[in-house]
Amino acid sequence: MKPIVIGNWKMHLTASEARAFLRDFMAHPAVFERAEVTLCPTGPVIPIVADTLRGTAVRWGGQNAHWETQGAFTGETSMAMLADLGCTLVLCGHSERRRFAHETDADISRKVEQTVAHGMTPVLCVGETYEQRRQQQQDIVVIEQVRKGVDLLAAFPSLSLYVAYEPVWAIGTGQTIESADAMAMARLIRSTLREELPTGADSVPILYGGSVTPLNVASFVDGDSITGVLVGGSSLDPVAFHQLIAQLV
Repeated sequence: MKPIVIGNWKMHLTASEARAFLRDFMAHPAVFERAEVTLCPTGPVIPIVADTLRGTAVRWGGQNAHWETQGAFTGETSMAMLADLGCTLVLCGHSERRRFAHETDADISRKVEQTVAHGMTPVLCVGETYEQRRQQQQDIVVIEQVRKGVDLLAAFPSLSLYVAYEPVWAIGTGQTIESADAMAMARLIRSTLREELPTGADSVPILYGGSVTPLNVASFVDGDSITGVLVGGSSLDPVAFHQLIAQLV
């Protein structure tokens, strides 16, 4: 399997900044043939990114969407809208959504289900806070997030799913977990998926995220326990992001 690299731009990069990013980022496209690279811009910028990337090896996805197909949900974006824009994946349950938007496990489960129903790949984000790890609750927390996140997927005979392990205390802080601990968590996630999914658990890619940089990325991806990364800050610099991808291919 090719290494998977997802760039989450969060609430960064305007339309003009995205164009400048893509001009530099796509200047050396050969590396993208050897990795599965996806960019997740903010909603208003997706059409610009899509127009630029269409026909290339780089894909694009959404940072979030509502579980309802349509309705009176001011400020929300539907899965159908993202699918119509050619998005291939949607981040579901990122810790910043859990924390700031107060998304529950039930909300996230519905988003995962509807991402699959609309022909896209959900990236189920799971991870513990610093306090939960300090109290040695990280296994309990992550197992519960995985179980509830995939709870509504039994009805799908085949599906595409990624799980991204992101220890909350490492996101955007410069701190990183020891690679051995991240891989142990990935194995725990895999065993949980085997218990919860009727089929296909062994084919679900597990990613790592949390202050990933070109200098440390190779230590987290072994191609077995962890097959890729979900990148925040380093994905905003086209040179750094290109260097990061090059470390994996």
